[in-house]
Amino acid sequence: MDLIKKKDGFRNERHVIFSSEINQKISNHPLIEGNYISEVGYYPSAKYHYRERTSGTSEYILIYCLDGAGNIEVDNKKRIQLRRGEIFCIPPLCPHRYYSKVEEPWSILWMHFHSSQGEVWRLNEQKTITIKDSQRYSMLQSHFVDLFDLGEQVSLTNLSFCASQLLRLILSEIYLLKDADTADTQNTYLVKCIKYMDDHISDDLTLKEIATYLDISPSYLSTLFKRYLNKSPIDYFIEMRIEQACKYLKLSDLKIYEVAEKVGYTDAYYFSRIFKKVTGSSPKNYRKNLSNSSFLS
Repeated sequence: MDLIKKKDGFRNERHVIFSSEINQKISNHPLIEGNYISEVGYYPSAKYHYRERTSGTSEYILIYCLDGAGNIEVDNKKRIQLRRGEIFCIPPLCPHRYYSKVEEPWSILWMHFHSSQGEVWRLNEQKTITIKDSQRYSMLQSHFVDLFDLGEQVSLTNLSFCASQLLRLILSEIYLLKDADTADTQNTYLVKCIKYMDDHISDDLTLKEIATYLDISPSYLSTLFKRYLNKSPIDYFIEMRIEQACKYLKLSDLKIYEVAEKVGYTDAYYFSRIFKKVTGSSPKNYRKNLSNSSFLS
């Protein structure tokens, strides 16, 4: 095959690199749990785009084709043609190369990331995921835009915490949420639940209330969370609340009690105890360490 190879420099591209040093330091943090992004990018109309790694890489590589077409070759034997709305994830240490079709160059969103929960999302199965539903298509793209925007607003340390949550949301929506005509009931319940939690982050939700919204039993909902996320629905909701609180502490001048109220805690002292339990630091010290740029020291 005669290919003109071009590695980067595409017009209107976007690219964010996350600090490997910081990622390594926070990889075991309760809000990260081994799920973090190394790089994320957008290459529009990437004619002659080409990558080849004969020994693979230590990371997962996710490629989301927005338009046009390209080819992905893995394990020196399997070849996948990726078109609009299709997503493919290359596992770690898998020899590969991928390239845009010259006659209809692809536009892609791409991401290099680490995950300790690859089995949950079945990332190693090398299956092409097709996104046909327009709402789901737009939703995924908006999450990538959020990643790019975060990179322009906060420090690399803080960005890694927020990006880790977005990574898990993106993977959940790709691998757990299906288009309406092929929906897997259990996975749809899970993603709808997470969306409901996100929409009601300031409400004092109970397990029964969430289950009632989904029209399933509380025990069944708990079983789904344990199976897919290895934690209870309420513990997951608490972590979502604290992650949102972290964003307020980083990106606003709200007082601690105001942050607590924003994420549904009327008792600031109770909020502080929960915050410290999840992050290992009190809200006050968390914000102080941010201002001193020494959160990890």
